[in-house]
Amino acid sequence: MTNSLESEKKTTSIDLLWEQALREVDAWVDCAKKREDVLLNSTKQFAENLKRNQQNIKELAEQFSSELRAWDRKSKEEFLTATASLHYIFPVKSFEEINEQLDNADHKAAELTSTALGSLVNDEQINRLIASVEQSIEFRRKNREQYVNSVKETASIIRDNQRALLEIMSNQVKNLFFPFHKYV
Repeated sequence: MTNSLESEKKTTSIDLLWEQALREVDAWVDCAKKREDVLLNSTKQFAENLKRNQQNIKELAEQFSSELRAWDRKSKEEFLTATASLHYIFPVKSFEEINEQLDNADHKAAELTSTALGSLVNDEQINRLIASVEQSIEFRRKNREQYVNSVKETASIIRDNQRALLEIMSNQVKNLFFPFHKYV
């Protein structure tokens, strides 16, 4: 019976306030973990969808590249046709030099396009994306854990000091207002 009274006596309003505050911090940590888990799962689902759709992406890239080459050929022919009459007036460059320069530009454009579209199909890029998200989440969790531990340690020191101050004050008030309590 004495132990139950002592345990009831030790739980004060300050303790209840601190417990509530620490529960709020723990709830915040749980919510952050859930959001990070959702982010990680979404990233993994995105990666799986990309892998499933790689064949479609390859076909799209091939179709885009072939249309781009056809458009480049047509553009080149139109340019040469439009400038043929000017070539006789201003013979600065030969048709071979112009064709060579246009071919170089076409190759560079095709190379850039295939590089850009190739990165969409690259499994290594998808795996890097997942790994970077996982590392980011792990880094955030470690930092959050250190922060929360630091806050809890500081809070326990403050709570203990407040509890000690409350006990000192309550003992003084008891001795002042209830002096007969000593004799009971």
